[in-house]
Amino acid sequence: RKGSEITPQFQLIVADSDGHNDQSVLQTSSPILSPAWAPDGKRLAYVGFGDDNTGATIWIQNLETVKRQKLLEERVSSPAWSPDGRRLAVTLYRDGNADIYVFEISSRRLRRLTKHPGIDTEASWSPNGRHLVFTSNRSGRPQIYRISAAGGPAERLTSNGRENLDASYSPDGKQLVMVTKQGKDYQIGVFYVDSRELEILTDPSAVESPTFSPNGAMIMYATRKGGNGVLVAVSSDGRRTKKIFSAQQGEVREPAWSSWKQ
Repeated sequence: RKGSEITPQFQLIVADSDGHNDQSVLQTSSPILSPAWAPDGKRLAYVGFGDDNTGATIWIQNLETVKRQKLLEERVSSPAWSPDGRRLAVTLYRDGNADIYVFEISSRRLRRLTKHPGIDTEASWSPNGRHLVFTSNRSGRPQIYRISAAGGPAERLTSNGRENLDASYSPDGKQLVMVTKQGKDYQIGVFYVDSRELEILTDPSAVESPTFSPNGAMIMYATRKGGNGVLVAVSSDGRRTKKIFSAQQGEVREPAWSSWKQ
């Protein structure tokens, strides 16, 4: 503290795709989780907390007006924008269970998409908006499932590896990038939706939050190097790797790549 002022500990940072020109758009004393770009490139949804680190809330940060809007305040996580920018898929923890819901931003209506005793989380929309993929432990360990945006039964997609989680689509909808656990450690993998084949791109390490670039040529993810959290980009064929962002102090986590519209 400085007098009665609380020193910010968490920041939401926007930077160029090469890691330069980084700017802090939000500073707070409570955690900032799961930032997600709106398709228009002007807004960011994220999970924020009160000063006592309770009361998870979905916020939208407008980068042009520098204003933010509170959307949903309850046990909530993992916001994901629909391709038309009108809806958010979120995980809500109700009745002691985690399920995927769709939140209509204009009407503020919630529609439940999954209903299962397992934990359903980390939803991501297909580029055409017809399906969502999500992580679920309904088979015992985390695996990737797909469900129609209109609802209905969920289909398990992944079976290769002990665990698969945190999946998101490539821009053409033909691939999913995800975190996969083949042995003891986690790696970044690309899953081909039609053939159901999984290609490993990275060596085993602490990895999280992989995301495709808007043209599908690169994949960005967070990992640790030299004891610090950094952002790394790897080509979608796994041949080229480059560290693109690290902080002088603290950790860098949960990257999200904006659309070309920004």
